[in-house]
Amino acid sequence: MNAAQSVSSPSAWWRSALWRKFFIPLSAGLFVLCFVPAFFSPVNLLNLLRQVSINGIIASGMTVVMVAGGFDLSVGSVVALAGVLAIQFAKQSLVWGIGIPLAMGTTIGCVNGGLVGFLGINPLIATLGSRYLVYAAANLLTSGFIQYNESPAFLWAGRANWLRVPMPIVIFAAVLCLIHILLRHTIVGAALYAVGSNERAAFFSGLPSRTIRVAGYIVTGICSALAGVVLASRLGIASPDAGEGYELDAIAAVVLGGTSMFGGTGGVGRTLTGVLLLGTLSNLLVLAGQSYEVQRIASGAVIVAAVAFDPARRR
Repeated sequence: MNAAQSVSSPSAWWRSALWRKFFIPLSAGLFVLCFVPAFFSPVNLLNLLRQVSINGIIASGMTVVMVAGGFDLSVGSVVALAGVLAIQFAKQSLVWGIGIPLAMGTTIGCVNGGLVGFLGINPLIATLGSRYLVYAAANLLTSGFIQYNESPAFLWAGRANWLRVPMPIVIFAAVLCLIHILLRHTIVGAALYAVGSNERAAFFSGLPSRTIRVAGYIVTGICSALAGVVLASRLGIASPDAGEGYELDAIAAVVLGGTSMFGGTGGVGRTLTGVLLLGTLSNLLVLAGQSYEVQRIASGAVIVAAVAFDPARRR
């Protein structure tokens, strides 16, 4: 059998990547159209994008640190503390309400990066410790109470529209573009991939691998703080536990999109796919009238499957 015959045969096509790119998405779309037609309404699709924008901003930053071979469990706590700071400081000045949370995210990113990169502490231990400390700081600042801010200027980033597109979606798209440029078109991005692929080889080739790791955690901290500001602006409130669960959702979206947990491969284009897949699953279950518990079970099953498939994909 020649090459043309082998490619055109049904069995060869089934083994190829074409069926994953076209057949599976088409089948899934037809299934949804038949059983949950309300999913494709413009209002629902816009609402879906608005809902996934917060996790998408966090996951975009998480992509950077995971490309470099690490991960960050403190992002949820940074979201919570950023929301609290934004609510409190925006009452005095909108500039402070945005600048202080972003500075806080940068600082926590520096601390996490220093613990992992320069002190050699395992990312799980370092960022888990930061998570508890930041949550404690958020509770101390609020005494455990929900914070409110209904000023129109503060609510603009979360509730306004730009060309009929909700601002959270616009901000998410801007973050995606910036992270894509960072990873694919800058020297820092190339260094992040090199460190994630083989940190020892990157170090002996002259790359400042420790500093590169710190840079990855700084980007993650900034994105998490920005997500916290947008979330607080959208809701008009902030609670000290508002970021609970976002760290796992972000990691799940990154891995589900195809970025390896071991570093060296991936990108925000893949992360966007993972974010949309998780958001679509939850949205479909809501439209189908399923409970929150069922939604979490389904999301958990998808996450476990993606993580289990990651080593096989690398091989």
